[in-house]
Amino acid sequence: MNQSQPPSDNTRKFAKPTKRYIAGVLLVHGLNGGRHDMVELADLLTARGMLVENMLLPGHGTSVDDMFPIGWTEWEQAVRKAVQALKQRCNMVFLIGHSLGGALCLHTAATEPIAGVISMCAPLQMRPWLLPAVRLVQYLTPMVPTIREDIHDAPARKSYSLSGYGWTPMAPVESMLRSLPQLRQELPRITAPALIMTAVHDHVVPMRDGREIYRLLGSKEKHLLILRRSYHVIMKDHDREEVYARSLAFVERHIARAKPRRAGGTYMRDAIARERGMSQYDGGFR
Repeated sequence: MNQSQPPSDNTRKFAKPTKRYIAGVLLVHGLNGGRHDMVELADLLTARGMLVENMLLPGHGTSVDDMFPIGWTEWEQAVRKAVQALKQRCNMVFLIGHSLGGALCLHTAATEPIAGVISMCAPLQMRPWLLPAVRLVQYLTPMVPTIREDIHDAPARKSYSLSGYGWTPMAPVESMLRSLPQLRQELPRITAPALIMTAVHDHVVPMRDGREIYRLLGSKEKHLLILRRSYHVIMKDHDREEVYARSLAFVERHIARAKPRRAGGTYMRDAIARERGMSQYDGGFR
């Protein structure tokens, strides 16, 4: 994807209510993010004939003040509702989430039958001092300034900062951190195929969280992609093309497997060709 192009408005509602799709994909952004985080991936998947819901989490997309009363409960309920809506329209549903969105997708996959899940830089343990620090900060201020987004690519970072919140509220952060131990216990219950992405130089979520998610997953088919050129927001950073290609290949491969008559057709041929043509980042893909 050309990062210099302005993102399109992929905030699609469910058009053509009588049409049924083979596959639907739910995209879930991270804390303090928005639909703009996933718009390029949404456009790519839509162009391949999938029904894509690029959702906006509660408390986002308006004013940062609206996020103060919102937390994990409201977010996970919204994700589950969006999954149910997609299931009414699609034979297969895939979940793709970044950071908080990745954690929410994994949480949903533990109890909701889905075709596959992709988690990008999702938190699991974070750092041991972070939750006490967040609670301490709340005594002083309800929110702290967001100095810069964790993106290595300077032009992409400058563009991204124009659309993100300038403040991070502490109460929703605490809610997320308090929910991570529950997520850890749920991971062995996930059986859907999974692709876990993590970044070596992520300054928000440690790479070890991605490795631990991969290790604990109960999925028989699971893959770990380690990215070495990007920071936390991998969908906008130097490795974004790899992120898009791997995500598309993962989804299309499982669509092809579920539709044997199409296994020799567009989905399987393209997925196999795409994977063969990808670099392996020093054996960073399992």
